[in-house]
Formats: sequence, structure tokens, C-alpha cells
Amino acid sequence: MSDNSCVFCREVVGKHRASVIYETESVIAFMDIAPVEPGHVLVIPKKHFVNILDIDYEDYLEVHRVTKYLSPFIVRAVNADGINIGQNNGKSANQRVFHYHVHIIPRFQERELKWGRMQAENWQLEEVAEKVRSEIEKNGSSEGLFLK
Repeated sequence: MSDNSCVFCREVVGKHRASVIYETESVIAFMDIAPVEPGHVLVIPKKHFVNILDIDYEDYLEVHRVTKYLSPFIVRAVNADGINIGQNNGKSANQRVFHYHVHIIPRFQERELKWGRMQAENWQLEEVAEKVRSEIEKNGSSEGLFLK
């Protein structure tokens, strides 16, 4: 189930036009092209669901399982001090792409907490994606990994 009018279905799931850091049979995680902070990752189901009101239970659980699994690797890859996990539902809640997705946003103690977006070049996204993939390869499991 996909929606050709959806940029995530068409470009990320369909064509892999993203800096993908992790993928399962039903979920894909990739670098956000307009990151709030370096290392900002989106986790989405491969099937098209508009929001939390639309997603089936199994895909919801898998997206959140992958979010939990990836979070410590992302934190370590960018040497973050904390992390925000976010999920917006509907235009009034600041949802911009209407395909269910979870934001993993690394946070840094010395930076003021802001929600504005930065512009990132593809090479910058791929550079951070490689660091996260390297953390996953080196450690294989997130068991026992915590924020510093």
C-alpha cells in the first residue's frame, strides 16, 4: 500500500532517494533533509499511513521499536547530550509530510533548544548517516546503551 502523491512513498521507499541509515522489511530510517539538529533522523513505515489515527497497530509498534533501537546509535554518532522523539499529526500540529513518521532529534547542551530547521546538503546528510551506520555496525545492539 503506497501513495504516489506522497514524497516518502515515491522518493524514499520507492527510489531510495535518501541517506538511509537502517531498514527492515516494513520500516526505513533516513536523514531528514531539513534537520533541526545534525543527526536528525526520520523513521517511517514502508506502507503509506497518513498519521497516528490511520496507522495499523503492527506498523506503529515496528516504527517505534526501530526508533528506540536507533536512538542510542544516533546519540553516539553525533556526540549528543540528549534526544527528542517527536511525532506530529495533522497540519495544525505542524505535520508537513502526510505519511506517518517519527523524528529522532539529537540535542546538545551548549545549544539553545530551538525547533527551527536548517538547510543541509546531501553530502552533509550522508556524512552523518555514515557515522550512524558505523555505530550500528560496531555495536549491533542497543541493549545497555544510555545517554551520557
